[in-house]
Amino acid sequence: MKTLYTVFLLELRRVFSKRNIIILIFFLLLCLYFVQKGIHNYRTIIDSKEKFLETERLKTDLYISYAVYAAYGFRLLFVPSPLSVLFLNSTVISELSSNVDVGSLLNIYKSYKGRVLFAEQSGGFKDFSGIILLFGSMMVLYLGFEAFLNKDYIRFVSGFIQPKKLFYSIVGSRMMLLMVYFLFILIGSLVLIDINGIQLMQNEYRHLNYYLLVMAIMLIFFFILGLVAGTVKSRFAGFFMVISLWFVFVFLIPGIIQSMIAGSSENITSGYDLELKKLQAHMGFEVRAMQEQGVLENSKENTQSERDLMESYWKNEVRKIQGLERNMENDMRKNIRNFQKMSLVVPTSFYISVGNEISSRGYKNFVDFFRYLQKLKEGFVRFYIDKRFYSNIEEVELFIKGEENIYYSRNLLPDYFIWGLLLSLIYITPLIGLAYYRFNMSLVI
Repeated sequence: MKTLYTVFLLELRRVFSKRNIIILIFFLLLCLYFVQKGIHNYRTIIDSKEKFLETERLKTDLYISYAVYAAYGFRLLFVPSPLSVLFLNSTVISELSSNVDVGSLLNIYKSYKGRVLFAEQSGGFKDFSGIILLFGSMMVLYLGFEAFLNKDYIRFVSGFIQPKKLFYSIVGSRMMLLMVYFLFILIGSLVLIDINGIQLMQNEYRHLNYYLLVMAIMLIFFFILGLVAGTVKSRFAGFFMVISLWFVFVFLIPGIIQSMIAGSSENITSGYDLELKKLQAHMGFEVRAMQEQGVLENSKENTQSERDLMESYWKNEVRKIQGLERNMENDMRKNIRNFQKMSLVVPTSFYISVGNEISSRGYKNFVDFFRYLQKLKEGFVRFYIDKRFYSNIEEVELFIKGEENIYYSRNLLPDYFIWGLLLSLIYITPLIGLAYYRFNMSLVI
């Protein structure tokens, strides 16, 4: 214990050197800046939500009949979780809304339907989560590399402390200091969130803990990679190894996974093809309606034959359109599972996958939004048929009574989450053994 304490004090001075302090302070301020940016974005969404609801309510006065209401429909807004302030730019969904009407279309703006959801994206680092991945990984990689870089210092200290104790004391001390530093960043971020009047609920805190666990494992992974690189005899070779490892794990492997998923999504029906098939189904009914009933006038009394016609639309065309939507939903869910399975391959891709879903702006939340949209559309079509053909009330009643047209997304975990944790830990264990072996070799050479 005395050895650990002595080494801890030595490492405290080495880690918090003047040069490192400048880097650590800059990184802290950078993280807080992007948290504040995420807070501003979230508050803008919440403010626009109230305007959105008020606008939708005012539309009631403009609808002169249920036919007009059915044609124009209503809009649905996607509202992310407060925890999304940490994941502004690195997630799948930036902003999302939709229009629901009685016709064949489900208009989603910006459209992510089908294969578009899995298209390769640029950027992705301009938020708290992205900065942790981009610069946090580089920083801990460097601090791991620096730990055993001074061979003369290590040989000198090993003359007083057994090599094995020295290795684990240095590693343990640096890991402890790094975890305290990142915990300090998190506390600062939470204080900033609270100051801005954003409250996190129990569910958000629980998922934040999951994110922190994955983040810690990812950072430890890079730290140990740095330890291995720091034991290389040549400083230039070790530095080149650090840069190469950082590039491979931060950019190359996650990029390859995203490219593979984008390629596999080509098997999913495109949004344009889907809308065309639904439109064809709807137009088929229009032709049939014209042949059987002619133009349905609002002034005419509702006849039994018209009701029978609309019930046949409900049982046939509506169900057909729903079947096409469900097929696309199933295809998207299958591709999401493939992505999340492939993301287990390294801690960085797993970190990205976890951040996506925990943010409430990931793949699974989009598909849930898509399903909720279908459910609302089904209810709206039934509402229109009942009001238009089974009611004599002329005044238009709104289908939306409260905030049903606001979709509050949830913090979720990706599939195979436990497997991802286990595989990341499996990566770390042999890497520590390799770093210790290389450390011993460096003392002999």
